Amino acid sequence: MKRFEDVRQWGSKRGLGESEFHAQYQRCLQEIVEIHEAFIDGDMEEVSDAIGDSIVTLINVAKTVNMNAEDCLDGAFGVIELRKGLTKKGSFVRYGKLNEADKLICDEKQGNPGEEYYLREDGETFTPDNFTA
Repeated sequence: MKRFEDVRQWGSKRGLGESEFHAQYQRCLQEIVEIHEAFIDGDMEEVSDAIGDSIVTLINVAKTVNMNAEDCLDGAFGVIELRKGLTKKGSFVRYGKLNEADKLICDEKQGNPGEEYYLREDGETFTPDNFTA
């Protein structure tokens, strides 16, 4: 993703690529808090800005530990992409954290009973209904 590389170059010019992990981590936390504050204030333009700033800080955090943010994203998505679970109160709860009754619902709606991941071909037809109890 070219934009990620643009962010890394922007950070390098400002000495952020070699900056201390904790400084970038704290900056990332600050930006995440700003998303919430802007949302509470109803300032959607600021929400957008704070989300973008948060992504920038995550790219910088990755660089401080010699990682590539794109690889981190690919790795994380590779783990969650086919993960079974249910959405409860707006938050996804993975299969392994569900109680037994919810696991049965999950197995019925997502197939591959007893397993934490559904089959790719099954997921092609899923809708949000497949993830609600």
